Amino acid sequence: MYLVGRYIYVSRVTTSQHKKLSKMFSVMIQNAKTGTMIETPEREVAVINQTFCDMFDIPGPPNQYVGLKSNQLFLSHAPMLKDPARFLKTVESTVYSKESIVDEEITFINGKIYARDYIPIYEGHVYIGHYWEYRDITEKKKAECDLRKANKKLEMLSMKDGLTGLNNRRSLDKQLEIEWEYAQKEKEPLSFLLFDIDYFKAYNDTYGHIQGDECLKEVAANIAKSVVFDESAFVARYGGEEFGILLPRANQYEAIKMAEAIRQQVEQRGIIHQASDVFKCVTISVGIMTVVPSESIQLISIVHQADQALYEAKRTGRNRISVYSHDKEADSNV
Repeated sequence: MYLVGRYIYVSRVTTSQHKKLSKMFSVMIQNAKTGTMIETPEREVAVINQTFCDMFDIPGPPNQYVGLKSNQLFLSHAPMLKDPARFLKTVESTVYSKESIVDEEITFINGKIYARDYIPIYEGHVYIGHYWEYRDITEKKKAECDLRKANKKLEMLSMKDGLTGLNNRRSLDKQLEIEWEYAQKEKEPLSFLLFDIDYFKAYNDTYGHIQGDECLKEVAANIAKSVVFDESAFVARYGGEEFGILLPRANQYEAIKMAEAIRQQVEQRGIIHQASDVFKCVTISVGIMTVVPSESIQLISIVHQADQALYEAKRTGRNRISVYSHDKEADSNV
């Protein structure tokens, strides 16, 4: 309707053609599923259809409102509008500018959402009125909202590890970027803990992969339980039998304390592991790196150096904690 009306009132056609087209357009308006109203330059209602009346809860028939000032029409049915004064101010501003608008969204008090179109009407170069059209887009907006929610849910699921329910590697990498930037700006320490289940391949070979998955879930639950009171801790399954914890604003001492609590928690859980060469229950090794980020240090270094510390913990006997040291590569005497 909007496009047809714009064509009729803006295109250069003869007077006789214009009258024929206008009559056809008037019939179209009365039967349209969009709420349509045409005003004179003095803002008096020239044409209004039933759909428009239904949208604004205006009792019909619509022809009785022809000649009435449009602002009086809106004011007498203001309860449909969330903010009548603002609505009328917007209308006045639009009319004053005489610039076309398309798809301007308006929400009524009943929850309905409408898209409003406006065109100033000209005959040749003579300004002769205003064309308004309202389209119900409530279902469309609801569908868009549902789609956004679904996409957000999918995005959240994509950031979770399906087996353990912890955050996954992807989400950890994103969080690391956020915390690194913050720590660099505030000149605060940032600690990263990397855990590895000792002799996990041997565990899978002995008990099977199904039981191995149960072991991973049990260890994940114990890690999560150990950090439940630290709201800033970001726990993730790093990959395979490895888990990572990001500790913003945590110094080395605090990181070691956290790591040891988790190591003990897992050991005391007593998950049988007869194939382990270090203990007959499941244990973990931990690598720790603490740094105050700066422009001279690469973000990825905190991960690489925690991994080096983890390698040192495994090399020197497993079921222990190793802290990365720039002086001694990694210190396992923790």
